[in-house]
Amino acid sequence: MEEVDDMSTFAPGSAHLTCRALVIDHEGRFLRVRAPSELPGARAEAVDHTLLETALRAATERTGLARGDLCLTPELLTTPAHVETIAPGHYEFTFALYLTHDLPEPFEGTDWLPVEQLKAGSLQARLSALKLNGEPAPVNASAPVIPRPAKAPDAGGTELNIVGVHLYAEDDGGRVLLGLRHPDSAFAGGTWHFLAGHCERESAVACLVREAYEEAGLVIDAADLELAHVVHVLHGPSARPRMQLVFRARRLGGTPWLREPDKCLAWRWWDPDVLPEPLVPYARTAIDGIRAGRTYSEMGWCPA
Repeated sequence: MEEVDDMSTFAPGSAHLTCRALVIDHEGRFLRVRAPSELPGARAEAVDHTLLETALRAATERTGLARGDLCLTPELLTTPAHVETIAPGHYEFTFALYLTHDLPEPFEGTDWLPVEQLKAGSLQARLSALKLNGEPAPVNASAPVIPRPAKAPDAGGTELNIVGVHLYAEDDGGRVLLGLRHPDSAFAGGTWHFLAGHCERESAVACLVREAYEEAGLVIDAADLELAHVVHVLHGPSARPRMQLVFRARRLGGTPWLREPDKCLAWRWWDPDVLPEPLVPYARTAIDGIRAGRTYSEMGWCPA
């Protein structure tokens, strides 16, 4: 992991997060900047506080659009349209935004293009399924406005995010693997949770491969892991934010067993419709999000 060298770099051991804005007009076209030829995007900075804020900043700084020219899509609201793993520890979030009104064109250095000309095939397929039409349908009698950024009080400078990795594994019956944490655990004692760990000086995928073997004797090929959901969590005004990455394992080698009984009392497969109690809240949020096809959630962030 690269060292902290500017305001847009997270702490060593954390993720590199890039956020892009997919601005769609009333004709269903998307806005592309010419130099370089891409969607407007940026890396997270302290002024952003949320991933959506980063995408919005990129859209306004690189296209000349004003914040009031943009609104959330009724279909997605604050959920990203697409999340992609670019490289180990580097994740790209794409947020869809609509125009609130017709604007003169063209914008200098930009083009309005058909969605079919998007370079990313996976994003194009996702948009085809969502059927985004650029029409900001009323939500509570008005277009869905972009919320003010959420932040902790007295935020100043770059906010370092702790990155956690989590295993989302299903058996042949669609049941989800969860572990019962030891009552003496520093976090969530006596509570059910994903197999999880914190990134050290390693990529997120490498961390999860290591944790799966250390905690449950599971052998996982890094190529069999895919990012399924992200929960951005703030546990309190003075707490450090946590970026919880949940990876789906397409294949597992072995059967889970208690390799660290001082940390976990049991591994069990659970029907997602009948999850155990107590369950770590953001784990439940992630499971619900994965089942609903969502890729991102936030917990604990309050309006500024």
